[in-house]
Amino acid sequence: MNPGGRYPTSRAPTNVRAGEGERASPPPLRQRASPPSLRQRASPPPLRQRASPPPLRQGAAAARAAACGTAVAALLLATPGRADESRAARRAAAAREQDRPYTMVEVSGGVMTLPGADVCPVSLSPDTCEQGETSVSFGIHNLYRWGDIGFGAGIFWAATLSTEAARGAPELERDHARRYFMLDGAFRYYGIRTKTWEWWAGATLGGIVVNDSWSVKADREPYSDTAYVGPRSVTIGTEGVAAGLAIGGEWTFADNWSLGSHLRYSSWFLPEQRKVSPTGDRASLSERVDMFNIGVLIAYRVAL
Repeated sequence: MNPGGRYPTSRAPTNVRAGEGERASPPPLRQRASPPSLRQRASPPPLRQRASPPPLRQGAAAARAAACGTAVAALLLATPGRADESRAARRAAAAREQDRPYTMVEVSGGVMTLPGADVCPVSLSPDTCEQGETSVSFGIHNLYRWGDIGFGAGIFWAATLSTEAARGAPELERDHARRYFMLDGAFRYYGIRTKTWEWWAGATLGGIVVNDSWSVKADREPYSDTAYVGPRSVTIGTEGVAAGLAIGGEWTFADNWSLGSHLRYSSWFLPEQRKVSPTGDRASLSERVDMFNIGVLIAYRVAL
């Protein structure tokens, strides 16, 4: 018996034997909540329940939307450039109407002739000289316009329409060709002006270079593709001074665009002594030479 006399020692509850009195003992191990079994644990959602990628038609719609956005952005970026160009064109047109300064770029093409020139590419013998020559010509000028006055500078280039035989052994098949290059300044006075037509007269002053070149068949049709340093022909350059007069007219067919024609005369002053090449060939022209040029031109006006 225990001191309290209630229970025999061997029959007392476990908590009483341990001296714990009425306190509740922890639940037996078998009564503790066991962890959920593997099959009771939350499993990930089935694969069929996961979010699937958007269908193909949604991707196509997104691509179309992106393309539209790109096109709108390109249009917005290009609009200022077109607006600036339109403003410049309007300024140039207004400058012409109000006699304010502007510039114009002029490109021309035509035929150049030397009617009285003694062309002597072989020797100084009168029997070998030819009278006159005709060439095709091209030119470009940049002019500054202010009311009735225009001035500027440009270049003029011409070449013979055909080559001619030159002195030498027949088996060499030597040919001779000429080219002309002019760099000159121009002054114009626009005496007759209407809304669509302008007529002008002017003067030119500059320099002229006459280029004579002689080549053989081996130069024109080399035996191999090997490139050699230097020209493939014998060349002589004759320099001189050129002064002349010109007249022309222009028709304005669109805003800042005009089409016209011109007639030009120039007198070339070349050295009296003809140059001689190492092979004994002589320059074609010397002393004073008269030149006539007729052609068509197209011009575009640019605002300052």
